[in-house]
Amino acid sequence: MFANLQCSVMILIGETGSGKSTQLVQYLADSGLAANGSIVCTQPRKIAAITLARRVDEESNGCYADNFVSSCSTFSGSRGFSSEIIFGTDSYLLHHCMNDTGLDGVSYIIVDEAHERSLNTDLLLALIKKELLDRVDLRLIIMSATADANRLAEYFYGCQTFHVKGRNFPVEIKYIPDVSVDASFNTVPNSLNDACATASYVNDVVRVVSVIHKNEEEGAILAFLTSQLEVEWACENFSDASAVVLPMHGKLSHVEQSRVFNSYPGKRKVIFCTNMAETSLTIKEVKYVVDPGLAKESRFVPSSGLNVLKVNWISQSSANQRAGRAGRTGAGKCYRLYSESHFRMMEVHQEPEIRKVHLGTAVLRILALGVRDAQNFEFVDAPNPEAINMALKNLEQLGAVKCKCNLFELTDTGRYLVKLGIEPRLGKIMLDCFDSGLRKEGVILAAVMANSSSIFCRVGTNEEKHKADLQKVRLCHQDGDLFTLLAVYKKWEDGNGNRNMWCWQNSINAKTMRKCQETISELENCLKHELNIIVPSYWCWNPEVPSMHDKLLKRIILSSLTGNLAMFLGHEKFGYQVISTDQAVNLHPSCSLLNYGSKPEWVVFTEILSIPNQYLIKVISGLGHNLLRRFCGKYGQNQHRIISHLKEECRDDRITVEINFKNNEVVLFATRQDIEKVFCIVNGALECEAKMLRNECLERRLFPGRPGSSPLALFGSGAEIKHLELGKRYLTVEVLHQNAHDINDKELIFLVGSLIPGVANFHKSAGNFRMASDETKWGKLTFLKPEDAEEAVLKLNGIEFHGSSLKVVPVCSSDNRGLPFPAVRARLSWPCNPSRGRAFGTRLLRPREAPIIGPSVSACEEALIREISSFMPNKSFPGQNFRVEVFPPEENNSMMRATITFDGSLHREAARALDHLEGSFLPCCQPWQMIRCKHVFHSTLSCPLHVYNVISQEVNSLLESFRSQKDSIKFGTRLNFWPPHPKHHH
Repeated sequence: MFANLQCSVMILIGETGSGKSTQLVQYLADSGLAANGSIVCTQPRKIAAITLARRVDEESNGCYADNFVSSCSTFSGSRGFSSEIIFGTDSYLLHHCMNDTGLDGVSYIIVDEAHERSLNTDLLLALIKKELLDRVDLRLIIMSATADANRLAEYFYGCQTFHVKGRNFPVEIKYIPDVSVDASFNTVPNSLNDACATASYVNDVVRVVSVIHKNEEEGAILAFLTSQLEVEWACENFSDASAVVLPMHGKLSHVEQSRVFNSYPGKRKVIFCTNMAETSLTIKEVKYVVDPGLAKESRFVPSSGLNVLKVNWISQSSANQRAGRAGRTGAGKCYRLYSESHFRMMEVHQEPEIRKVHLGTAVLRILALGVRDAQNFEFVDAPNPEAINMALKNLEQLGAVKCKCNLFELTDTGRYLVKLGIEPRLGKIMLDCFDSGLRKEGVILAAVMANSSSIFCRVGTNEEKHKADLQKVRLCHQDGDLFTLLAVYKKWEDGNGNRNMWCWQNSINAKTMRKCQETISELENCLKHELNIIVPSYWCWNPEVPSMHDKLLKRIILSSLTGNLAMFLGHEKFGYQVISTDQAVNLHPSCSLLNYGSKPEWVVFTEILSIPNQYLIKVISGLGHNLLRRFCGKYGQNQHRIISHLKEECRDDRITVEINFKNNEVVLFATRQDIEKVFCIVNGALECEAKMLRNECLERRLFPGRPGSSPLALFGSGAEIKHLELGKRYLTVEVLHQNAHDINDKELIFLVGSLIPGVANFHKSAGNFRMASDETKWGKLTFLKPEDAEEAVLKLNGIEFHGSSLKVVPVCSSDNRGLPFPAVRARLSWPCNPSRGRAFGTRLLRPREAPIIGPSVSACEEALIREISSFMPNKSFPGQNFRVEVFPPEENNSMMRATITFDGSLHREAARALDHLEGSFLPCCQPWQMIRCKHVFHSTLSCPLHVYNVISQEVNSLLESFRSQKDSIKFGTRLNFWPPHPKHHH
């Protein structure tokens, strides 16, 4: 082992409990291998570095001089290596190297927990690899319990790998795929407050912890969750007097995080934590681990600029690390809330962070190391080249880098950003605020932006969430979320009373506010030592008093977030369009602007969070009013039918088609992948409607009163004769189908239009009028030419349509009487239940009677047909003279209603039939079900204007004579003129 430790690079795979993190550094110091140099051991997290430094210092107490072991924070990179053993974060060591300090004075570098492959770890390994070529006395040891040793060994020229067995105690693995069906976990009542208020796996974790606490022997419980909000929700909802419940996540201060290491005699420690407790932390007394197998991660998508934040399955190595926490000080158990087969399907190792995040910070640090071509940097695992290009573009917009001969180098601003060590956009905001005299505001704005996701609390039941939303309204600033965050911190800082109480009263996360305060302290320390900038204690900006500082802050924010500019699309459903990517996005529901009902034309945003689908709009404009009316249909039926079809076709309930009659346009709303499909379907429907509108004609017999066949004429718009049929060829066909009632009319018409040109009109048979022999009749189609009608009979017959074959037969001109305009219509009604003489006041109401079941709709139709047929000239074929449609009673309405439409040439026959029905009852009804008729007569007179001027007095006299007739006929007149063929309508 002694000889191996003298190799330039060594990979040490040490099982959990092997002591690699605490013992190896002491062995190197004791053996003299480090000579006079320092031993630097890096950790991914600050809490781990501090804890390990304290542990090693305790074990070596009295053996070495004071300050032999130390720990360093992120912003102390300018100081040298003054201790023999130094624990720090990988970010600390990387920051140290970028300040031109180098690694002088360091003999051994130990990169611990390399399996996490954090962004800083990968950059640090690349830097050290380069440094090893210049320093033969420098040694590198890469350590982990579960790292991909082969990949790391390949990167370091095939270096040696050593495995060290651990002294971990046995850990029993229990797989629980479904907590709800496992009998052993149903013994504890589910007392969670509104179990549906959070994800199901969070409830499962809390339930399993409850069972362990009640049934298992003593020992601390460590339960993993995916976020700060889940951890805090679990802490609030797990309550037991014999337990101490503690949170553990990255937003806690060091003091709050350290509470998990304390002992609580007589009580069991129950720790709810994020994945930060997976590695390097030995929490005494932990014997039970609950692992849901999930972790929340943010993934940057270069092609869209989206930060996709969602919960994903962990890797096998992470699952083993979690299980290992239960066997550090004694035998333990790990409860995995998934199946063993699911564990085997997990990825063996987790994906390197450098392939998942925005590379702005990474590229800035690479350039700071003197590498001018970031694309050719020697990464352990190279990221997507598109991600590097986007990062360079963003840095160039910030003024942090400049391009010379296709190579990039840092500007003065870029060098300042490197020294600050924070996300470049936040650093640029700070620097610009300093130039504008807003030093304190700049530091605080950067800190609250870094912690913005958890400042406001919105958890618990729906009622609690609503209450939190109401409390947030008082704190919102009209200029948006960043101004709101600044205002919240100012009020928290200015509070003279109990800050925790103020946070609770305003649904603010007190722990996050303390984390912001800690971040501000670190930034101020960094500014003092790195840039010689002192941050004052006073504020210049006041959220309650508008001033020039508001404009300055807006200008600063815009200059740092230039690529995040979006324009309002004019409709709240469509939201905003990102200028740089043309993406359509919406304001987040928590946005402060929504509380003011504000929709600014332009907004600047900090990030785009992923949503299930990105919705886009497409506008079809230049449409005529009549076309839009036809497309919409009566009561919007056609529009609703098309929307339902689109939702079913695309499997998306948010798809919408809106009609704007004012602008004569149709607006489509669909996802990026569906928008073209939706456009094609809607545009096809519009083209079909436009074609039918152009071809629409009325079929008229020129001499309806003469015996024999009468010539047919098709009249188009403006009474233009489209076709005159003097022979006996047919223009109309009748369509029959086994399920005529259920056919979608538009689908059938679209089918016919796609096969045969020249559809002039269609007439659908009345739905409820059909006799038994008419059940298969759908209706009639009229074509512009006899050839088109003949082609329809040839092509449409036998076509499969909605589960049955179509049958199409010609309608001869002698039989095609139709119902020529103007028609005679009447509305009929009769009661369903007898009057019971109910009244209010002193009279008693009779008990509610059971509803009377009357005759069916079809029975009423047949009875009406029989009653009316006796008054018609053709009694054998009543369908040629009139039509009947009976409607069932509506809800809360006790009247049956019917509509009768008569041939316009049968005015007298219709009048006699209606007189007969008035006051009578149908044979299938009761005597008290008397019919009431309401006549609806429409007559039309069309003539040239010069003719009307001659006959107008006679027409008026005739109308006046109607007033003296029976039943005091009520009527109205309407005069319309259409050039070049003026017409007068009554």
